[in-house]
This record gives sequence, C-alpha cells and structure tokens, in this order.
Amino acid sequence: MKLKTKFCDRFFNLSPRIVIYDLDGTIIDSTHRIKLHNNGSLDLEHWKQNSTKEQIFKDDLLPLYWQLVSDYKAGNYVVLCTARELGKYDYEYIHSMGIYYDKIISRPKNNITVDHVLKARQLRYFWQLKPFRKIHKTFYDDNENNLNAINKLGIGNVFNAGEWNNRYS
Repeated sequence: MKLKTKFCDRFFNLSPRIVIYDLDGTIIDSTHRIKLHNNGSLDLEHWKQNSTKEQIFKDDLLPLYWQLVSDYKAGNYVVLCTARELGKYDYEYIHSMGIYYDKIISRPKNNITVDHVLKARQLRYFWQLKPFRKIHKTFYDDNENNLNAINKLGIGNVFNAGEWNNRYS
C-alpha cells in the first residue's frame, strides 16, 4: 500500500465518506492490453507482457474519473483498490494523469487469490474497525463478483462502473 502526496486543493470535510474505486474498467480504459482465454478468463501472462511504460501510457481515462475528482475535492477519503499488481509505470501513470487518492490497495506480488475474495479481504477493515464502521462507504467496480462481495460486507452503496461509464460516454 502506498500513501499519496497532495495533488490539488481540496475541501476539509468534517464528515467525509469513504469512496473506493477500482482502476481497470472503472476509471481507466486498459482494454487494449487485455487478452482473454477461451473460457473467458484473463490471460495474465499477456497482461504482464503488456504492462510496459509504452502500453500503460496508451490507457485512457473513463467518465467515472470525473466523479473521483469530485469526491476527492469534496474532501472524501478516496481509495483506489485494484486486483492487479502495480509497478512503477502504473504509479507514474496514476500520478501523471491526476488520479487523486488518499490510499492505494493493490494485489501483493505473486498472490493468485480470486479478485472478489482478494478485494473483500483487503477492504474488510473499513467495515470492521471502529473508526470506520459508521462512515458511509461507496464502492465502484465493473466486475459483478466484486460488487457482490463488497455488498456482503454491509452498509454502503455499490455501483456498477461499466453501466455508469456507458451512460456518460
């Protein structure tokens, strides 16, 4: 997990919400780097081979990015939670594109846990630890399994980022 530096001016919010955003398919369009197996699962080796600086910087921002900017500037606690391993060029892209955040949670190296199980484990403390329990949480993701897993954690809102982006693109 990496913590961020100050990117822009923001409102000091005395009652912030916790707003959690996935990266791929939610705020970043990285479809040009994706190849699927015949069974529909992600070809992870292809993904890793295409995680070069040149390929990463071909990614585009999706419409939900502007909601993230709004949440950040409104003083909400913005968490980026991705099921991919992040490398130095991913961080460089995130920072160069002005993708604001307070915390990044990503897949640990060599971890092969299924995405929805991984994300639920990594985010569970927002629902279980006393300082976070009563804070309203919002989760944006384009994967139905991830949405269901986070929805099972408890009170909060989950939004299908794929539908959101389609509506506003």
